[in-house]
Amino acid sequence: MLIGIWEAAFRFYGWKAYLFPAPSHILQSFLEMLNLEMLNLDAHPRGSFIQSPLLLGLQVSLWRLVAGFWLSLLIGAPLGLLLWRSKLVDDVFGPFLLGLQTLPSVCWAPLAVLSLGLDYRAVLFVTVMGSAFAIALSLRDGMRTVPPIYQRAGKMLGAHGWKFYAYILMPASLPAFVSSLRQGFSFAWRSLMGGELVLPTPAPMGLGLLLEHGRNLADVARVVAVMIVMIVLGMLVDRLLLAQVEKWIHTRFGLTQAH
Repeated sequence: MLIGIWEAAFRFYGWKAYLFPAPSHILQSFLEMLNLEMLNLDAHPRGSFIQSPLLLGLQVSLWRLVAGFWLSLLIGAPLGLLLWRSKLVDDVFGPFLLGLQTLPSVCWAPLAVLSLGLDYRAVLFVTVMGSAFAIALSLRDGMRTVPPIYQRAGKMLGAHGWKFYAYILMPASLPAFVSSLRQGFSFAWRSLMGGELVLPTPAPMGLGLLLEHGRNLADVARVVAVMIVMIVLGMLVDRLLLAQVEKWIHTRFGLTQAH
């Protein structure tokens, strides 16, 4: 209904498409980026659907997201455990890491270009720096919610050394860990899009650079279409994957009731 009102308002008031496009213009731009045609069915295709700019951009951005997210996890998870385990380390480095987390991810772009050059490594660097500290701090804060009685009970029952971590600490920290994954993903996704937007790396280009090309062409409909793809993709990964894992973990440990 909202889309219908939007389209009708565009037709009724005669808004300029280059200032505020209608949903039909956004759909047209979306299909054009897929090398499809909506209004001119007799038009010759400009390229294959598989090699369309949007699908290639999705593939590139998803690969960078997976790589950057796993690197952030490998850095952030041990760091978060160290902050939780050592009060001295947390007191010394905790505020500093919090300051790094609050730094906008695009601020790492100049350093990435100077240190790594203008290629995919710079984009991965921006992604990791924008999400690793968020994972560390989120995991540290989540681990603090683990009841201390679990640790004392485990030690009384003979769980020492690696058994303490394998049978007591790791299962008890799973709810906090999966929550830090969701937060880390949101930071990684935003950092990746920001990095691709400000770092015009050579081909193949991701969604961020596709958005920048729409701006260079003054194509507002294309810009909005790419933004919608970014929003939908982030929502799908969060709701269909990470949220389901978090729900299963919380139900498994009795934090929420099973339906």
